[in-house]
Order: sequence, then structure tokens, then C-alpha cells
Amino acid sequence: MADANEEPEIEILSSQAEAYDDAGNAATLPDEPVLPAKAQEELEEWKKKHDELKDKLMWIAADFDNYKKRALKEKEEFLKFSQASLLKEFLVVVDNLERAVSSIPAEDQDKGLLVLKQGVELTLKQFQSVLEKHGVTKVKAAGEKFDPRFHEVMFQEETDKVPDETVLEELQSGYLLNDRVLRPALVKTAKNSKK
Repeated sequence: MADANEEPEIEILSSQAEAYDDAGNAATLPDEPVLPAKAQEELEEWKKKHDELKDKLMWIAADFDNYKKRALKEKEEFLKFSQASLLKEFLVVVDNLERAVSSIPAEDQDKGLLVLKQGVELTLKQFQSVLEKHGVTKVKAAGEKFDPRFHEVMFQEETDKVPDETVLEELQSGYLLNDRVLRPALVKTAKNSKK
């Protein structure tokens, strides 16, 4: 006699449908039913349409992903260079501070003038550090070979002391904003007379 707390045994039956042949013997059904020829053609046509739509959806998803990447890159570029016009206006102030410092003769020892020069130099230094913080850097000019991407020639001077097209003097500083020219340097270049 079985214990009252003991659970009855359960027989697990196959989940696969069974079929019987003409003799009444159990036989399993094939995995896929055999379809009539017309139904098979329709099924193949639907599979083909399904594959085409799947390919189209994959192309659309890839295009959308590329669009998102392109939009993000354009946004980053816009943010990098959106303040260019404002920064250009600050360059005029920097130019005037540089002129003020260079206009005070080095041999002049007037205390008031030296204090003023020191104040202007500190202000100029502060302006330059703010510009650098925003990605603005100076273009190298004096002593460099002329580069039309970064320099604009204002004057040429005939000389054989330096190679042709060497920048002799920087008339106005040039600046880059995140490695793109914000303002070219205005320069005087060497022109060799022998050619």
C-alpha cells in the first residue's frame, strides 16, 4: 500500500503527434507536411518576398545608422566652429594690446610707463590663455617658408640672405581655430633676385 504523502507516478507522453498506418501500427508524422505543388510555389514566392523585404529593412537600418553618425559629426563640427566670428573680434583686441606693448621703448625707464606696460602685458597674456582655452592658437610665421594656407603676403623684399619665399616679418599674427585657419598671418616674404 502506498504512503498517503507520496505523489502518484506520472507517465510522460511524447509531444509529437502520432499517426497510424493502414495496419493500425503507430507511426510518427514527418517533420514538414507535404504541400501540393501550387501551395509549394506560393510558399516559395512568400519566402522570396520575405527575404527581399528583410534585405530592404537591413539597408534602411544601415542608412539610418550612417545618418545618425553623420548628423553627430556635423553637430560636433558646428559646435567646434560656431564661435569663430566672436573669436575673430577678440583678435582685434589682442592685436591692439600687442601693438601697445611693442610701442613702449625698451630703454624708457619711466616707472609709470613700466607699470602700464606690465599691466598691458598681463592683460594680453590673459587674453591669449582664454583664446587657447577655446582652441585658438597662433600660426607660426617669422622664419618659416611661406605657406598660402596660413600666410598672406603683403610685401616682398629682395634679398639673398635667406631662401626664396621665407617669411621675413610678421605684420599681423595669424590664428587657427581647432586646426582650421581663423585668420591668416599677414607677412613680408623674401624674394631672391637670382632665378
